[in-house]
Amino acid sequence: MEKLWQIARKINIDPARIRQSEPMALHTSFRIGGPADLYFRPSSESELAALVRTLREAGESCFLLGGGANILVGDKGIRGWVLDLSGLSGSSLDASSPGGNKAGQDGTVYLRAQAGITIDRLCEEALSRGLRGLENFYGMPGSLGGAVYMNARCYDEDISAILGSIQVLSPEGEEKVLDSSTLPWSYKHSAFQPGAPFAGWIVRAAELVLRPGNAPSIAAVMRTKRLDRISKGHYRYPSAGSMFKNNRGFGKPTGAILDSLGFKGRRIGDAAVSPWHANIFVNLGKASAKDMRLLIESAQKEAFRAYGFALEPEVLFVGEF
Repeated sequence: MEKLWQIARKINIDPARIRQSEPMALHTSFRIGGPADLYFRPSSESELAALVRTLREAGESCFLLGGGANILVGDKGIRGWVLDLSGLSGSSLDASSPGGNKAGQDGTVYLRAQAGITIDRLCEEALSRGLRGLENFYGMPGSLGGAVYMNARCYDEDISAILGSIQVLSPEGEEKVLDSSTLPWSYKHSAFQPGAPFAGWIVRAAELVLRPGNAPSIAAVMRTKRLDRISKGHYRYPSAGSMFKNNRGFGKPTGAILDSLGFKGRRIGDAAVSPWHANIFVNLGKASAKDMRLLIESAQKEAFRAYGFALEPEVLFVGEF
């Protein structure tokens, strides 16, 4: 406890803002997950940077939480600190890119947004300004920071295709700016994932490269994408969206592969495969992380046995199971 108060005093935050044994089920789209030892929601990018530096100096571990989508937190929770970025949710128009190399071309507009803004709100902010380029991502769960980390892909469009500069924190808490065009992007893979050049770096904000469009047309595309997600049962129960990545080498989508194996409606306890779409795994009420992971692993084993395909989860396994 004394160490906790020392950290709070060092960066001048009220210790009452730090929650102990915070249930992560309250902060994930699966509504699954045990307690985090310490949970804190920074209110500014500077406060986040100061805390990251202080935690590193103190030898404390931390996990960055975005919108809580695409993660399955273990039933025993997360050791160390969880830093929830949902308080960093602002957006603003930039007159030009920090690099200045694309500003003004073809009517390009730069929308800077903080990492904790939800994808839905970001899409709505772009719509309110009459900017196109984000429509396909409407209805996707999670935050901008998580989308950058995962290089989120919706309806054959990668988020990396519309990224300009990315504002980051180094593992030491230093503020840096990266040019997205210089980073290695691939299908649902970014430079920030384990083994990549910037693994361990924190996305604090990013610049979206958008263009003026017709607001009613933008809204119509957004509505179509949300209705498609509704028809697939994305919102009927808590879920993380698509469970497995699609691999073009398999010849058909993962949902079709699992459907052919009779996985729709399959369940272990309250962990289940959606009866509407076989690549969406849901929490029917009180699913444990253990049961959800067993269900995920059973899908992998059956797909490999039947087709020789090694299904790769989109969902990250976090904490202690």
